[in-house]
Amino acid sequence: MDTANTESVEIDWPAQLDRHRVWLRKVVHCRLANEAAVEDCLQEIALAVIRQAKKPVDIEKVPAWLYRLAIRQAINTHRRNGRQKMLMEAFSSHKETADQQPCNADPLDWLINVEQQEMIAQAVSSLRPADREILVLKYSERWTYQQLSEYLGANVNTVEYRLIRAKKRLRAALNRLSLSETSV
Repeated sequence: MDTANTESVEIDWPAQLDRHRVWLRKVVHCRLANEAAVEDCLQEIALAVIRQAKKPVDIEKVPAWLYRLAIRQAINTHRRNGRQKMLMEAFSSHKETADQQPCNADPLDWLINVEQQEMIAQAVSSLRPADREILVLKYSERWTYQQLSEYLGANVNTVEYRLIRAKKRLRAALNRLSLSETSV
């Protein structure tokens, strides 16, 4: 191996973590959905980056490597803290913010909006973490298929397929919730 080539590619890991922190936070949040657990996990990711013996030397491979590391750390944090407890805490905070009515809104519109938000939050919470992640990155961050491909370490066709599959699962979850509410 050429040592001159590897010496010229010095990656500033604190800068890389800072650069990718926003989307890493979203990915971890999709897995944990608890702000305290997300912060703990991000610290664990930073420690894991420092401790890792085999780090990528190609700057282009850093996002995909960080993504895999973040997923592993999120899964470990998730196991430690307990799955059901975190889901309940995360979605109870969503309900509290949805219950606040703006002063100038039509009460009927407000009520319909609150019910829709609760139904969507319930449907999203029923999805697999990987499906939640790709939907959040695509529609919250407004990432292109190419950006998703680069950061998730998958080809564009795989990303497109995963996104289609996640949207189908979300629609099915919304349909199930809609049917269960109309039968009440």
